[in-house]
Amino acid sequence: MTLENKNLITNYPSAKYSWLKSGGKISYLYKIYNQIDLSILFSRNDVKKKSLFVVGNLSNTLIKDEGFKGIGIKLQGDFTNIQINTDHMLVGAAVLDNFFSKFCYQKGISGYEFLYTIPGSIGGNIFMNAGCYNQEIKDKLISVIYFDINDNKIYEKNIRELEFDYRKGFQKNNTIILYGKFHIFNGDKNNIKKLMQEYENIRNQTQPLKVNCCGSIFKNPINQSAWKLIQSSIDESFYKGPIKLSKIHSNFFENDPNISANSIDLFISKIQKRVKDKHKIILQKELRIID
Repeated sequence: MTLENKNLITNYPSAKYSWLKSGGKISYLYKIYNQIDLSILFSRNDVKKKSLFVVGNLSNTLIKDEGFKGIGIKLQGDFTNIQINTDHMLVGAAVLDNFFSKFCYQKGISGYEFLYTIPGSIGGNIFMNAGCYNQEIKDKLISVIYFDINDNKIYEKNIRELEFDYRKGFQKNNTIILYGKFHIFNGDKNNIKKLMQEYENIRNQTQPLKVNCCGSIFKNPINQSAWKLIQSSIDESFYKGPIKLSKIHSNFFENDPNISANSIDLFISKIQKRVKDKHKIILQKELRIID
């Protein structure tokens, strides 16, 4: 038994969908609509042996120019749903942050206003423990439901069993995050809406808008702001050209579309070198680079 051809896209153009509008092709991308699709695909030994990459919203991921020669997984269907239960919400990994935040507002559920300004998906959030405004996804999460590729089975792990940290979430090898179970915090809709608007206003004032951007390029070192380290280490040339930093926020890109992904990677390395030379600090990338 095999997946139908409609589930498979060859040479998937990541640049078309990437927030940076840059990146190489994914050789084989499978659209996965339900758990049966997963089970069928990973019952094949040839698939299990290939490198795997789960394609989320491509908001903080860059595939190098040579492309990704393995298998990309794009969750759809069942994994785009949100289900409210008595004591938790079951949220599919493919649900977009902005959509989830607005859904919670409509249901009078508070605590998820910060997701309104994050351009990723719930699966990506859980993978990297995304956060902003002094909140992280781990603070809202009850458990992670994931598919184990080697066992071809689905498991659930409570957040207490997981070691989430700053920008490091559920990153267990050979697994695919399927759902997150989240706490329900009842709140006043007016207050929820007000906070969402407040966060949006902060973003609009402090981050570049309507540009090819991936969110923060680097993680903040302990007790340091990456943008301050960058701003004090570089010269005016880093704010000019087809690949450039934003003058609004030095930890964000404002690059032209269809730029070589390898050139972006090289540009990032130059920033790291400048910061290391000046401050003796090695900035860690928040942007995931896949080769």
